[in-house]
Amino acid sequence: MDYQFRFWHSLFNPGKLAFALDNEEQDYQIQGYQSRFFIILGLTILFFVIREIWGMGSENLTSLWAANLEQEYIISRYLSLFGAIIKGILFFAFHYYFISLCLSILTDQSFKAISKIQVFVIASILLEKLILFIIFALSGFTTPISFLSLGPISTYLTNDSFIIYFFNQLTIATAATIVIQYSFLSKWEEESKGLLLTKIIAIQIFFALVTAGISVLPLYDYVTKVVGL
Repeated sequence: MDYQFRFWHSLFNPGKLAFALDNEEQDYQIQGYQSRFFIILGLTILFFVIREIWGMGSENLTSLWAANLEQEYIISRYLSLFGAIIKGILFFAFHYYFISLCLSILTDQSFKAISKIQVFVIASILLEKLILFIIFALSGFTTPISFLSLGPISTYLTNDSFIIYFFNQLTIATAATIVIQYSFLSKWEEESKGLLLTKIIAIQIFFALVTAGISVLPLYDYVTKVVGL
């Protein structure tokens, strides 16, 4: 039997897709998934490229232009653009492969099946990033704290950078990720669904803590000291 993968239909009917994925190695053939996979991948890379062209994350290159170092500026922009493409690929790979591997290990579910679900997660995160980008582009400036997260609220409660960056990782997309993953994985879970939800949330909290830790570390100073610059 064939299952026709349609993005929105599959997203809002997790039971049907979960059943097809669970029986993929037997009778079911999932049609149309590969094209959606490459569309999401392409959109991810395109977003990072457009954000780079706009100048988000490459503000420090302006000093080269201001110093009349035109050739150095052009080379730096091309290198920065190449870096944006790599970032887009790594972002996609992290969520599609690495997070799927973590969930597979914690839940004893199929890595292949979980990875297919991750396209919905990536799309939700990408949509949130797109909203932020549009707001920043219209306003003409960026902020390290997302208004779609708990970061702004945490600033009223504490001045600790680590805590603020931690809550800044807990966004609307984070909630959407938990809902999407639980909606599908719970179809395969025959025992404790509460434990499954706990594991899914734990992964989000863990990587939020890691990201917050990286955000407050003076990595640039460490790297320059190591390489002797």
